[in-house]
Amino acid sequence: MREFQFIDEVMPDVPAASPEQLAAARARVFGAVRETHPATVRRVRQAGGVRRGGPGLMAVLAAAAVVLVITIMVVAVPKPGEESAVSPVQGVLGAAADRLAAQPPATGGYWRLETQEVSLTKDAAKGYPVQERGNNVLVIGRDGHRYTWYEAVSAAPYGPAAERAWKKAGSPKLCPARGCDPNGRFYARHELDQALKLADGLTPTLGELLALPQEAAALRARLLESYPAGSALSRDQWLVGAGVKLVAQTPATPGTRAAGYRMLAALPGADVIDEAGDVLGRQGLIVQFPPARDAVQIQLVIDKRSGEALAVQEVAPHPSLSEKTVWLAVIIKRPYWTDVRPVVPPGCRAGCTR
Repeated sequence: MREFQFIDEVMPDVPAASPEQLAAARARVFGAVRETHPATVRRVRQAGGVRRGGPGLMAVLAAAAVVLVITIMVVAVPKPGEESAVSPVQGVLGAAADRLAAQPPATGGYWRLETQEVSLTKDAAKGYPVQERGNNVLVIGRDGHRYTWYEAVSAAPYGPAAERAWKKAGSPKLCPARGCDPNGRFYARHELDQALKLADGLTPTLGELLALPQEAAALRARLLESYPAGSALSRDQWLVGAGVKLVAQTPATPGTRAAGYRMLAALPGADVIDEAGDVLGRQGLIVQFPPARDAVQIQLVIDKRSGEALAVQEVAPHPSLSEKTVWLAVIIKRPYWTDVRPVVPPGCRAGCTR
């Protein structure tokens, strides 16, 4: 029928109707014809030959063809707003959530998180920006014990201008870095009591964290039960911090982290940058949220293949730089469950165990 050719020419982007949809459309059209002109339809074919119908029949069939075309168009064309119902960030985080939710529940007695922390500071004497790096380990046991230790790795001038200023000053050794303090190589940089803190007013136990809902709306409602009255942050701003910490830096179940992705995707102002990466250059995509206060913008870097978080980055203006930059980043190197009890490095005492 040329009507279908007409659809293809005028609406080339309309997806083709399935055989089932075509059959249903034809049945509705010709069923209506039989009800309206039963005698005419019966005269279409006679025993012993083929007869043409009269003008009434031709008019009915022409109308039927139009109805059939319209019916197929209604079937094939998305409803207004249907294509934009899912935003880019919802599509990205939804896909990541599907990958996370497919993971089996974790086993093991200890959850271990190995990260690298990268921060921008200023040289105290010359004032040029310095990038500091250090490795942090956090272990949380099902038995209630916790362990942590941090090691400063390097400090280096950040950017060409800073490097020129550093060389002009005689290339002094920058600290903290390995070798700066041989007697204090490992220490506790973060308080173990705050290891599972998601946001102000919300510091769950390991058991409470593992029992969090695995559906986005239910998770949002549960988290907001701890939203502090009088907070300087709006509920959505508060949820950004809580949600990002939940999905990237806690032993929450795969189902809960998947729900966290979907919850974050629904927050207003969330945006996605594809083909981006973290400060180490690992490729992925960035989901970023509107600045909450002090012009600091939170970015969540995600690996597209696994759906796992690669990093949490904070972007803000820096007094020594002309544009916004990542001034603080937590690089997720290795989160996993194990039955191996951790051994705290020698010399790490105060605050390294609980």
